[in-house]
Amino acid sequence: MKAITILSFCIKNCGQIFNQRFNIKVKNTCIPFHNLSNVFRFCSSSNYTPTNEQYFKIRDLNRQLLTKIVPSLEKDEKSTTICTEIEFVIAKNRRFPENITIDQLKSLCNLETRTQRLEYLSFLFKKERHKISDALKKLEKRKERTLKKPDLVYSVTNPSIKYGLGRNSILLSVRTHAMNKFYKYRLAYATLFGEKIVLDLSYDPFMTEKEKSASVTQLALIYSANRKNRDPYDLHFCNAISSYMCVKKFQNFLPKATESFVTLTEKSYLDIFPKEKCFVDQRGGQTSFNKADSEEIKSYSLPLDDYVMWGAGTKSLTVNQVFEIMLIMKNTGDWKKAFEVIPTRKIRRLDKEQIEKQNVPDKIFLVNSS
Repeated sequence: MKAITILSFCIKNCGQIFNQRFNIKVKNTCIPFHNLSNVFRFCSSSNYTPTNEQYFKIRDLNRQLLTKIVPSLEKDEKSTTICTEIEFVIAKNRRFPENITIDQLKSLCNLETRTQRLEYLSFLFKKERHKISDALKKLEKRKERTLKKPDLVYSVTNPSIKYGLGRNSILLSVRTHAMNKFYKYRLAYATLFGEKIVLDLSYDPFMTEKEKSASVTQLALIYSANRKNRDPYDLHFCNAISSYMCVKKFQNFLPKATESFVTLTEKSYLDIFPKEKCFVDQRGGQTSFNKADSEEIKSYSLPLDDYVMWGAGTKSLTVNQVFEIMLIMKNTGDWKKAFEVIPTRKIRRLDKEQIEKQNVPDKIFLVNSS
């Protein structure tokens, strides 16, 4: 009876809870749970600042335009060096993007060595090519759908509509809007009753430009995996200082944080949660361990060696891989199933003869086909 009373109280006062949590004004403090998503659709984050995605043709780039975009280079010879390198790349017909954004240009100017800048231009070239390739594939698929579109007009040769998807069918098409709405219900429920998990964004000053871009991609994968899970976490992105590059790029991916039911705050997790209930994953490295030690927070590591036979590579895992492991473990309680997320390139491979001759422990490993 006690659990039912608490549940009833939370549903009744969910409007007040969301007012305190997301810093928005909702007139009615008793909101029907199925209308939560509709309420947040008309709310926006006060911290959201759109970035300038203006493109420049890299062939038209000169020192005057470069110093105008990046004023810090006005009294620096680095601008001349960068322009010379770009001219060299174009003349030698090496890999370079045809168009470049302001953010990408700033990232290019922040790189120290010539090799790093040439590698970054090559990376932007590949990224641009992938976008063009994806656009062409979408266009081809659209043409194929148009050609395959059935003739639904009755005629002598077609007396009835054929049965099948896109034709006469009892199956309804589930649109993307409906799926997104369904996922938001789960996230809204998680903010009220779900387990909390914190992602610390204070490591931005310790990362290179490449590591920052990779971190933003991993954060996006975390949000995607969480919203599609049947029992998602309540995500808290703490120490999200607005000047950090990771935070800016993540806000571009997730512009309306309140509507997405995640907490993106500049506060420390120690200001939100009691220290006694916090713990840190030791896989974050020595910097993460030292920070946890200075803040007197308990730290634990995943039991990887107990369940996985590692190969010759390192035991390092990305943030999204660790998150997915914890997500699966929370839902299933099975470490073996959770560790299936680990990339196969990191797992040891055994021959069939080795398995037959040796007493192989009950761990995750791969079998060589040959």
